[in-house]
Amino acid sequence: MSSKSDLFARLARYVAVRSVSREEAALADMVADELRAAGLRVERRGNNVWCTVGDRERPRLLLNSHLDTVPPGGGWAGDPWTPARVADRLAGLGANDAKGCVCCMIETVLGLHAALRSGQRLDGTVVLALTAEEEISGQGLGTILEAIRPIDAALVGEPTSMTPMIAQRGLLILRGVARGQAGHPANTPPDSGRNAIFTAAEDLVRLRSFDWGPAHPLLGRCHAHVTRISGGIANNVVPDACEFLLDVRTTPLESHGALVERLRAALRSELHVHSERLVPVETDPRELIVRAVLEARPGARPAGSPTMSDMLYLQGVPSVKIGPGDSARSHTPNEYVTLPELEAGAAGYAAIARAYFRLAADHPVDGLLVARPDSGA
Repeated sequence: MSSKSDLFARLARYVAVRSVSREEAALADMVADELRAAGLRVERRGNNVWCTVGDRERPRLLLNSHLDTVPPGGGWAGDPWTPARVADRLAGLGANDAKGCVCCMIETVLGLHAALRSGQRLDGTVVLALTAEEEISGQGLGTILEAIRPIDAALVGEPTSMTPMIAQRGLLILRGVARGQAGHPANTPPDSGRNAIFTAAEDLVRLRSFDWGPAHPLLGRCHAHVTRISGGIANNVVPDACEFLLDVRTTPLESHGALVERLRAALRSELHVHSERLVPVETDPRELIVRAVLEARPGARPAGSPTMSDMLYLQGVPSVKIGPGDSARSHTPNEYVTLPELEAGAAGYAAIARAYFRLAADHPVDGLLVARPDSGA
């Protein structure tokens, strides 16, 4: 295990490297070089970097976080890529989301690698995947899954204050089109039903009383916002069309397809699916990885996350989103993470990994019994 100063120094190095989505190459180079220098065999595809440590092929636990950041917004006190340390706080673009998680996962893997070289047992394999384009759902984790499988469980590194998130919302984007009939405003009664903007407005009011379904125990109800609207061609022409976009934050309790059909039945406007691939995700709290997190972090309680992450690519893989830092700081000017948070993250990931392998020792994984060598199995 590295010293506290080493952990902070690694984060400062990574923050100093610009890695806005699609521009992660330099940081991927640095991470790959540092992992190789520690004696690990590193794989690379695009700007995705991964390696494994372990003494048994199964079970395989994925540690995943992302190298990319959003572009910096306004309001930064200084250069976003110049790490600013004050006492136990380090600020810089990506420090919180999610380079702090990256550093802690690397720290965990290096510690496990050193322990194995000293003769300690792990009884499984950890796959570390530090991936690209998470912020834009691009060429990241989803493009390397076949190369790193099988995966029996996963920890997804995002700033959650080390609260285990076992469910996250999905995103459904719909384009609504209200139809009308063009005409002269002087010759068209307002209640004629020909004004497309009126039709759209009535539908949007209907959404206020629409039954969005039952509340999810961790995520609450599905909900929607109108994010864009446009209609009309001239000041003196009744509009024959009006378009709007709906941002719908979904839960695992209803599929995107079923929700779309219910909305179509409730509204007069045409509804077209603009995007539905960001589906909601949920892990059963009885899964071994959830039990391992709760064993390693006594007092923690599973929660639900309103934000999305690469957890969405892990459908069918029991996963927990967890990491140092605070989600409220993400995508904000002067985002930061603290040294105590980093220490808790590194120690937490290591403890969870060991707890998971211990719990998995006598439980089936894909129909195979994964048991310790001295168990007699």
